[in-house]
Amino acid sequence: MTYSAPASAYRHNAILGSSQEQLVPLLYEHLMVNLSRGVLLIRQGDIEGKATALGKASDILFELLESLDFDGGGEVASRLAALYGFFLQEISAAGRTMDPERVERLHVMVERLHSAWRGAVADPGVRTRQTESFR
Repeated sequence: MTYSAPASAYRHNAILGSSQEQLVPLLYEHLMVNLSRGVLLIRQGDIEGKATALGKASDILFELLESLDFDGGGEVASRLAALYGFFLQEISAAGRTMDPERVERLHVMVERLHSAWRGAVADPGVRTRQTESFR
């Protein structure tokens, strides 16, 4: 018996029931998983696996970019867009050069963003200001 189908259904329902501000940290978590996987696969010399993991990381960043609300988010949204653009450039360069340290540095940066967003979700006063940059 396999548990993947019920686990997948549970994750799917949890995501659908999440608010916008709850989804951002979740996306960061998936981004970190794919960056970690990319580092491991680069070190193993698995070019195809590395491409898949870093491709998923890039897809998550595009999703985050697409969710930014530049009208309501002002400078915060603009700065996040620039940061996500930098992340995308670094992922692309790391994938071409097979540089795991470059990906590890991104992972540290995403960890910091994740921590900040988790704090914002937990604090209603901060949450309002932080999440205005997302639709």
